[in-house]
Amino acid sequence: MMGNLRRLRRYDPADSLARPAAQVVAWLTGQSDYRSACLSPAQAALLRAVATPGWVGLEANFPYNQAALMASHRPAPLLAASVRNSAQFVAALASPAFRQACARHLQPLLDAATRRLVLLCGSCGLQLFYAALPGLRVPPGLQIQLIGLGPVCVRYQAHPQVAVAVVQGRRDWLSRGLCRLPCTYRVPAGHLDYAELPELPALIRQLLGP
Repeated sequence: MMGNLRRLRRYDPADSLARPAAQVVAWLTGQSDYRSACLSPAQAALLRAVATPGWVGLEANFPYNQAALMASHRPAPLLAASVRNSAQFVAALASPAFRQACARHLQPLLDAATRRLVLLCGSCGLQLFYAALPGLRVPPGLQIQLIGLGPVCVRYQAHPQVAVAVVQGRRDWLSRGLCRLPCTYRVPAGHLDYAELPELPALIRQLLGP
């Protein structure tokens, strides 16, 4: 748990990659590879597919920091990725200091989006957002849309400026067992398949609306 906190504290929120835009869409997942916040090729392709005219896609994962892009993306071994994501999930629930650190890195993203912010929350990403929410200042007029893609989330709270939709795979037993939010859309996927689902871009564009 302390290792996760130390890694987040290494990054300066002043070096955030977030840039002012009316409508921003970004990924929010746990870090399967602690050295890099680069998106996988499938994640980057999905982001580009849904960032239609009028939307700006932020091509980086949490913590959206320039220093976290120094190492290129490399697929993490499944066991190592599972251990790291589980550690971040536990820290989000158990560590106030970790929750504060999450809020520090999410705040520049909220400040950059002037009208709408959409977060594609894979696995423990939804829990990371809700862990940070009490420490976030949500700017007046900003609408936040959380799209959980196989989320693992057991603790959440309502907020008048935050909407959530849960996309859950029929074969994703991890999310179905460890997500207390109701499922909005059921898709033919397992826990690791969402970014590559051919029907997902159209579904997300539907949620984004005009």
